[in-house]
Amino acid sequence: MSGIAPTPSSRSLNSARPPRAILTNISAGLCAFTIVVFQSWFMPYFLPFFTGRDGFARLVFHALYGGVLIVLIAVLAARRDVRSAVLPLAIAAAMAVAPVALHPVGIVAKCYLVTLFLGGAAIVLMLASAPSTVLRLSASVTALNAVICFLDLLFASGFTNTPGRAAGLAINPNVAAAGLLLGAAASYRAVSQKWRASFLVLVSAALLATLSRSTFLAAFFTVAVPIVVRVWHQFRSGRRFRVDTNGWGRALAVAFALLGAICIALATNAYFRVAIGDSFAGVLSVSKALDEASEAVDTSQDQSPPAAATAPSPAGASQPTPEASLSAGTAPPAAKPGIGSAPPKVDTPVDAAAPSPPPSDVTPSVSQPTNLAKMRALGERLTDEGKRNSISARALFLERGLIAYREGGFFGRGLEEAQALVPHNTFVLFAIAFGHLGWLIPIGLVGFAFCFGRNADDLALGVAVVGVMLTSHDFLLTPSLFLPVALGIGGMLAERRASALKLSPAGKGEPRSFALGTAAGVVAFAAGCTAILLVTPPLAAGRLQNETMFAARGGYETLLPPPQFPGLFQFDNLSGIPPLQASYLREDGISLQRVDWSAHAWPAVRQGEYTFRRRDSVLFSATDSSDPRKNGRTYEVAVPLSVSALCFLLLGTIIAWSIATVVSIRGSHRVGS
Repeated sequence: MSGIAPTPSSRSLNSARPPRAILTNISAGLCAFTIVVFQSWFMPYFLPFFTGRDGFARLVFHALYGGVLIVLIAVLAARRDVRSAVLPLAIAAAMAVAPVALHPVGIVAKCYLVTLFLGGAAIVLMLASAPSTVLRLSASVTALNAVICFLDLLFASGFTNTPGRAAGLAINPNVAAAGLLLGAAASYRAVSQKWRASFLVLVSAALLATLSRSTFLAAFFTVAVPIVVRVWHQFRSGRRFRVDTNGWGRALAVAFALLGAICIALATNAYFRVAIGDSFAGVLSVSKALDEASEAVDTSQDQSPPAAATAPSPAGASQPTPEASLSAGTAPPAAKPGIGSAPPKVDTPVDAAAPSPPPSDVTPSVSQPTNLAKMRALGERLTDEGKRNSISARALFLERGLIAYREGGFFGRGLEEAQALVPHNTFVLFAIAFGHLGWLIPIGLVGFAFCFGRNADDLALGVAVVGVMLTSHDFLLTPSLFLPVALGIGGMLAERRASALKLSPAGKGEPRSFALGTAAGVVAFAAGCTAILLVTPPLAAGRLQNETMFAARGGYETLLPPPQFPGLFQFDNLSGIPPLQASYLREDGISLQRVDWSAHAWPAVRQGEYTFRRRDSVLFSATDSSDPRKNGRTYEVAVPLSVSALCFLLLGTIIAWSIATVVSIRGSHRVGS
C-alpha cells in the first residue's frame, strides 16, 4: 500500500468539482486528527480542563463528535462508492448497537457507543481520502507508542500504574501491550519494505517491556499463523520458500539499540528487575495458585450461609475502566494507585482488588443459591488474588463472569453490571451484558477482521483481535484499542474495492490535510501538558495506605502516593541536606516532626518523627510509637513536586515524531506523483 498522488485526470475532476475536493481534504485532516488524538492516548491530557465543569465538557465533546458526524454524513451523501463499501459494516454496527436499548444507558454503554462511532467514522473518512496514507499514519503512531514505552521503562517513577512495567501514555501495561499488538497487526503492511522489519522489532521489544504475558501469547500466534499459512500455500503450489532480507540491516541496528535501552533500564530501574522476576515466578507457580484458589473458594462457599436466605447485596455503581473512560472523553484521569511497599506484583488484573458484589436482579431458580454462593466466594478470594498470582486471578474472574452469564437471563444484565464483573474476556463481557445475543457482537467483529483479507499477511489482524478479545474486556470500550482495528479493516476493504475496479487503493488525499491534522493533534497535546504544568500546585498531598506499610529502622516505611500526573511530575529529592522544601506528615491532623540525615547515613526515626529515605518513600513513627497499620489513625503527607525529566523527553520525542511524520507523508506523495 504505497502512497500514490492523484492522477492528472483526478486533479481535473477535483478542479471541476471543488466541493468534493474540499470534502476529501477535510476527511483527510479529520481522520489524521482522530488517529493522533485517540490512538496515541493523547485524549486523557485534555480532560483536566473540564474537571468540575461538566456542562462545558459536554459542549466541547458534543461539538467534536458532532463535527465528525456532519462530515461523515456529507461523505456518505456525496460518495456512492464509499456508501456501497461500508454498507455491510453499517448494518452490523446497527445490530451491535440495538441491544444497548434493552438496558439503562450508563457511562460504560456510552463508552461502547463512542468507540463504535469513532471506529466507523475512521473507516468512512479513510475511504474518502487516502487509505494507504491513513494506515502509514497509524503505523507511525504505533511506533511512537512503542518509543514512549521505552522512555517510561527508563524511569522508576514513570507513567505506568504497575512499577517496573512499561505502559507509556496508556498507563495500564496490559492495555498498552494490546494497543501495540493491534496497531502493528493492522498497519505493518503499510510500512515500506525497507523499514518494516525495524518497525516489527521496535513493537516486539516494546511488548516485552510491558511484561504482559497474555499479549505475548497472542503476539506469538499473530506472527505464527500467517507464516504457517504462507509456507503451506507455497508448498502446495510447488514454489520455493524465500525470505525477503531487505531492511534486515536496519532492523539489527534497531535491535541492538533497544537491547542497550533495556540494559540501562535493568541497571537503573530496580522495579523493572523485580517485575521480571515476579513475572516468571507467576508462570511457574500458576498450577499451585490455581489449586489454592479453587480450594479457598470451595471452603468459603461451604461456610457461607444459604444464598436463598441471604438478600444479595445491591450492585454498586459501576464505572468503566480508566482506559475506556479516558479515551471516550467521559471522565477525568484517575491518579495512579498507590504503590505497595513490598516488591510490586506484576500483571495484576484491572480492578483485582475491588471485586463487585453479585448483581441484585437475579431471578430465583433452582441453581440460584449455589451460584450466588459461588459468586460471593469468588469475590472474597478475588480481593487479593491478584497479589498472589495474576494468572489464577484471571481464571477466577472468568469463572465468575460465566456464572453471571448463566444467571443473567435471555437479554443479559447490561454493560454496566457486565463491566463491573471484569471478566477479562470480551466474548464473556458481551454475553453477560446482552445474554445469548451478546456472543454475536465480538464474533461478528472477528468475522469482519478475517473476511476482507486477501492473502496470508492479512490474517495477522484477525488473529490479533481474537487474542486480545480472549484476554481483555476493554477492547470494544476503548477507542484507542478499537481504532487501529477499524483502520485495518478499512484498509483491507479499500484494497478489495481497488482490486475489483482495477484502481489504486491510495485514493485522493491532499498531503497538506494529513499534515495539518497531525500537527493539530500534537499541538493540542502540548497545550494540554503545558496547562497541566501551570495549574498543578507545587505541593502534592495524599493519604498513606496502612496496608502498604512495613516496619523499618524504628518506625514504618511506605512509598509515597504518586502525583496526579505521574511521568509529568516527580517528587523533589528530599533526602539531601539542607532541607529547604516544604513538606508535612500529619497523624489525624497532628504534624509530625521532620528529621534529616546525611546522604551517607542510614536514617532512623523516633516517636513522632518522619524522614525521607528516598525520593519516593517516607519513614515515620506514630506519636505514641504504635503500629500505624492497626491504630486506626489516618496519615496525610505532602511533598513538593518538580517537573520530571521524562516530561521534557516526552514532549521532545512527540515533536520530533510529528516533524518526521509530516515530512514522510508529504515526501511519499511527491514520490507517487
